[in-house]
Amino acid sequence: MNLNRLLQAVGCVLSVLVLLITSTQAEAAANQPAVTTVFAIVVKRLDTRTASLNQELTLRTISEVIVDGIIVIPSGSRIVGHVVEVAAKGKGNQQSILAIVIDKALLPGEREIPLEAIIAAVAAPQDGSLTSDPTYGMMHSNEPKMVGTGPSGATRSGDLPPSSKVDSTAAVSTARINGGMRNGLLLNADSQGAIGFPGLSLTWRLVTPPAVSVFNSNKEIKLEAGTQVLLRMAPPKP
Repeated sequence: MNLNRLLQAVGCVLSVLVLLITSTQAEAAANQPAVTTVFAIVVKRLDTRTASLNQELTLRTISEVIVDGIIVIPSGSRIVGHVVEVAAKGKGNQQSILAIVIDKALLPGEREIPLEAIIAAVAAPQDGSLTSDPTYGMMHSNEPKMVGTGPSGATRSGDLPPSSKVDSTAAVSTARINGGMRNGLLLNADSQGAIGFPGLSLTWRLVTPPAVSVFNSNKEIKLEAGTQVLLRMAPPKP
């Protein structure tokens, strides 16, 4: 065999190898389950000191979930999960543990969409405040109204007095939530773990469904209102 034929043979072998590798990679990619992401904010604080089994975790989405060009979960929807394991450091526990399962999305109109999701990353909330905001208006409208008496003695309903409004649930929660959004997201679609939480680690139990997101720390775990959350999930059905 002369040199030219040898080079041609080597070239053919390399071409076949490239085709095989490319085919294998394409097949592996095709077999990978599709994953979508959504950014959300913790609505109400959850911590290991007061949390209990089956306690609800509520998130508010600040991005959309789009599947095949359709908005399946719009921004502003609620995502609900629950606590499946909780332990505070001390009393025989070397670490604090908070394990959470994500259950469903609640869309405007209270339509429910089941979810298969994990908490992929969290970021500590940023400082922020507000006095007048659409989010506050929405949350405040759902608060109980103060009932008092007018100058004539007639009973009337009205807003909380200014001194009480500062400490109301809507004011505090909205300030923290929008504070995080105004200062920009600290997370991106590739984020993983805990940002701004010293000593906090995040792992997952994925062997058997449902998927469990597990927080571990050598001190109390606090997911404050306004904590940024990245969820990764199987694409929900429209």
